[in-house]
Amino acid sequence: MRRTWICALALLLLVALPDVAHACPVCFDSSDENRRAFMVTTAFMTLLPLGMVAGAGLWVRRRVRQIDEEGEGRETHEGG
Repeated sequence: MRRTWICALALLLLVALPDVAHACPVCFDSSDENRRAFMVTTAFMTLLPLGMVAGAGLWVRRRVRQIDEEGEGRETHEGG
């Protein structure tokens, strides 16, 4: 029952005070230069972490292959 009241209150606040939900004044600025800077910054902040995760994944993949190749080389020398 308490959860229902909290959800109802949150919904009421969102409906009653929509201006509070704006992220920042730059998002709604009419200046083209500010809007472009906001979009470039948003793209940078989105793509940088994705690039870091992809780079780490590629590094781990390369390292695992390297270790596998070293292990196969040892088996060949030991068995032969």
